[in-house]
Amino acid sequence: MPTYRVNYQHIGSNDEMTLEIPTDSASASKQQLEDAIAKRLADRILPHAELAIRHDDGRNVAEKLEKAYDLIITDYQRV
Repeated sequence: MPTYRVNYQHIGSNDEMTLEIPTDSASASKQQLEDAIAKRLADRILPHAELAIRHDDGRNVAEKLEKAYDLIITDYQRV
């Protein structure tokens, strides 16, 4: 699985985490990759976020996490 370094803000605090992303998501479209990164980050720091992620409101995963939990992915890069 490819590894990504993800920089994010959560409730105004900046942090960084290294995440492994499934190969099929990493080789898919940019939006699918960003959704996979956002979901994996939420799994690690917000285990209760599954309801917000599954809620069907036309937004991508990163937008849902920003609205529901003030979690903003500021940057990511493959390492």
